[in-house]
Amino acid sequence: MKKIFLILSISITALMLSSCIIVGTTEDPEIVIEKKPTTTATSTSTTTITTTVEKYSITCKNQTSYMVTDWCVKKDNIVTYANSGYNRSIRSGGEDMILDLPEGYYKVYFTFEDCYQLQPEDYYSSESVYLNKDITYCLYERQVAVACRSANNSESVIPQFYLEGSDGSEIILNVVSE
Repeated sequence: MKKIFLILSISITALMLSSCIIVGTTEDPEIVIEKKPTTTATSTSTTTITTTVEKYSITCKNQTSYMVTDWCVKKDNIVTYANSGYNRSIRSGGEDMILDLPEGYYKVYFTFEDCYQLQPEDYYSSESVYLNKDITYCLYERQVAVACRSANNSESVIPQFYLEGSDGSEIILNVVSE
């Protein structure tokens, strides 16, 4: 009887140990690779080399009597930066900001047109400005008399838009021609 009980106990123990279930996810584990800063050791000290890209912002204040219906900035005339994929309006007396701009040359674009599908010629553009610090531009208008070539040689007054920068710069805006 002792032998039967011993054999039965060993059999039950073997069955219990051999029926282990491994529980885990069916997906592959996510592999995360971290890039560590490069460390250079010298005989007297340790130097850690890290590179960070400075980011800057452009703030635009609308000091005109018109509503800006869209505005953006373009880096090196290639990459466009805006707050969203939709039109960004600035009411008269209001302001808006575009953040996280890397250092470089930019053009600032504005439009006052209120239509569904804007075209490049609907925008006014600044000349290229170099961005290496945060800057605020105030959009202003001044009235300019333009002589008309007609039978009566009359003059008409049109608005001229310009940007005044917090760095003291003044930039005349021109209609984009493409």
